[in-house]
Amino acid sequence: MEFVIEKAKPENRSEIIDVLAPWNLHKIPSPEALEIDFDFFFVAKVMGKIIGVSGYQLLSKDTAETRSLAVYPEFQGSGIGKELQDIRLEAMSKAGIKKVITYTDRQETITWYKKHYGYVQTGTTKKKSDHGLKDVGIWTRLELDLKEYINNKAIIVRDKLKYIELNEPAPLSAYKPLIINVALTGMVPTKRLTPHVPISVNEIIEDAIKVYDAGASIVHLHARDKDGVPVSDAKYFEIIISTLRRERPELICCATTSGRGGISFEARSEVLHLSGDAKPDMASLTLGSLNFISGASVNSIDTVQRLSILMKEKNIMPELEVFDTGMINMAKYLERHNIISGIKYFNILMGNLNTAPATLGDLYHIYSSLPDNSIWAAAGIGDFQLPMNMAAIIAGGNVRVGLEDNIYYDSARTKLTTNLELVERVVRVSNELGREISTPAQTRKILGL
Repeated sequence: MEFVIEKAKPENRSEIIDVLAPWNLHKIPSPEALEIDFDFFFVAKVMGKIIGVSGYQLLSKDTAETRSLAVYPEFQGSGIGKELQDIRLEAMSKAGIKKVITYTDRQETITWYKKHYGYVQTGTTKKKSDHGLKDVGIWTRLELDLKEYINNKAIIVRDKLKYIELNEPAPLSAYKPLIINVALTGMVPTKRLTPHVPISVNEIIEDAIKVYDAGASIVHLHARDKDGVPVSDAKYFEIIISTLRRERPELICCATTSGRGGISFEARSEVLHLSGDAKPDMASLTLGSLNFISGASVNSIDTVQRLSILMKEKNIMPELEVFDTGMINMAKYLERHNIISGIKYFNILMGNLNTAPATLGDLYHIYSSLPDNSIWAAAGIGDFQLPMNMAAIIAGGNVRVGLEDNIYYDSARTKLTTNLELVERVVRVSNELGREISTPAQTRKILGL
């Protein structure tokens, strides 16, 4: 809620009295309350209207008493009351006040002062008139060592924020920036299936630039020959990556080492030998064999080990692709043997017929089973893409999206989509959920690239 806090003015008096009335604190002046001294009062405004008030009065050069902290009942819990308390404490501190006295007759208010500010209860005083709660005849006296509170405030706030970060779910704790990884092309979509899939080198480069400008940090790259057939030939990747380095230097380029189609280790690893501006930042590493409807992806333990060792030697970060929990075992095996280490980036791909289904339970089981120091993104195959992307955003993970996994914008499959539209949707939803998009520079820092 947007609000402003200002010094009170004499012309605010009637509005201040209206705020105090629901709490029976409006009888001013009275035996319980002196007339308002506007030099020591503050008001909170929402859309130009006063909805809260706080004040204090000086008792001596180092002691003050708080007065009339109230907001309209419907604004309780909004944080406005706490801001009104904070601003008057700061004002008292600047005036040299060391001890603050507060009187209240409400148990929930006593608890609030003790919880948030460390007040100490020091006694009670009989009421002089009908003021505050009518069925309570005494005021409870609370005292605050203001100097100690102000000195420790930064530490208290820091420790509280740290606790929230470690223990509370978002949005109570801040979401980490969302990393968007776009699988632009893949090995399956063709121009006959969708005219939007980028096939040629130039189309892939153009799409990569578009999604980068829309908010993507990583592009997962496949290459095709002039006939649209998937190829592992490094010369295609060399052109794509070196051009993207020139056009969008911060973009993270991840090259595939896919085993679909039964190609040799030498062919799969060819892209890992690129150097200079053509060297990929990352390379995909599927951590086990699996079946797609269109065919098998064969990834023997020996091949996985050899690819990951070569990536380590070439200082290329593996993009660890997991389709079920057995593949996590392989990641842990590689880490145990120091083949992979440090920060690890996982793509969790859900909804394939032969591997983990795209359910919240399965997604949670997989990402909660990842080794320490892991960053994860979720992808869904086909119709499961959007639900898994949304689940990942809410759960604090990251997103893989793109035409490799899904060529339609809607689950009814009435509209063919583009990589750009898929990224724009993720950005829009993430922003509406209060989660910012990671820039490529942020992503490089997060991943340690």
